[in-house]
Amino acid sequence: MPRGDQVLRQWNLLKMLQSRGQGLSLRELAEENGVSERTIQRDFETLQEMGFPVDHDQDQCGKRFWRLPHDFFKTAPLVLSLTEAISLHLAEHLFEPLAGTLFADGLATIRDKIRSQLPAKALEYFRGLDEVVYVRRIGLTDYSAHAGTIRTLTEAAQQNRAVDIAYDSLWRGERYTTLVDPYGLVLYEGDLFLVGFSHKAGAIRIFKVTRITTASQTPQPFERPVNFRLEEHFRNTFGIVRSSGPPVEIVVRFTGPAAALVEERLWHESQQVERLASEPTLFEELGDGRPTLQATFKLADLVEFKRWIKGFGADAEVIRPETLRQELQAELRDALRRYESVQPPA
Repeated sequence: MPRGDQVLRQWNLLKMLQSRGQGLSLRELAEENGVSERTIQRDFETLQEMGFPVDHDQDQCGKRFWRLPHDFFKTAPLVLSLTEAISLHLAEHLFEPLAGTLFADGLATIRDKIRSQLPAKALEYFRGLDEVVYVRRIGLTDYSAHAGTIRTLTEAAQQNRAVDIAYDSLWRGERYTTLVDPYGLVLYEGDLFLVGFSHKAGAIRIFKVTRITTASQTPQPFERPVNFRLEEHFRNTFGIVRSSGPPVEIVVRFTGPAAALVEERLWHESQQVERLASEPTLFEELGDGRPTLQATFKLADLVEFKRWIKGFGADAEVIRPETLRQELQAELRDALRRYESVQPPA
């Protein structure tokens, strides 16, 4: 039997016992879970070893009814429910890309404090949670070599002290130095970015932490703008790239699988979607039958939005603004020319 099935069944047993104060027999529990009474008995033995006070009473006829105190999870010493265990399990995995940094170290300290209060059997039990909830990650960044930089930036932001940094600019193709007032760090799709006022540029800039080669805190204080909020700073962006210009309204029509993918998720705070009825064509009375969705966004920077749109291929079409349509046409023509050219030797 898969480990995940066993974990879920045992937590389901706890939930059943807690919700039914009158108790349940092994037979009732076995029937509801589709297993044998002996399996339920073994599950109870495992749960008892983990610290759960699963116990039974016996009626006048000798029939046993198994119970769990209804307020156990509120009043008991540290025993994690399934939801709590999975939440801690997920947090550990989600912080793995930040291994070696103060953030991951802080979570590890919390985890160790919790684990020190759990029975050995419970620790072994929770290791099987990968079969219940698995965290799939690709394209991870290793931050272990940048732990010192992250600590310097975090402390400088907390203490309102400027930092001197050396930065490898992707767009400039060169390394430069600047004094930065660090407003805070942003974690976006597994990558850390510093947001702060660059004295060299005379404006707020965003720096990818892995491209900061050196960072040292200075004694120079700074005052963070009263109305500055990191969340508000990125409100009109589709990712991490930000433009100082005003947001523009973008209308995109999605068809086929893309329509469903866009509708089932909020991709941006400004997103509004509308299902469109199939329109008759010269060739088909009711159109091609594919679902059509029209989505509207208000964004100030379109660099990352264009990459996202192109990922849907022919199932996405920008309706307006016309300037964005023309930019995409030019970029798609360039891509087509690459694929139409002679295949280079392997």
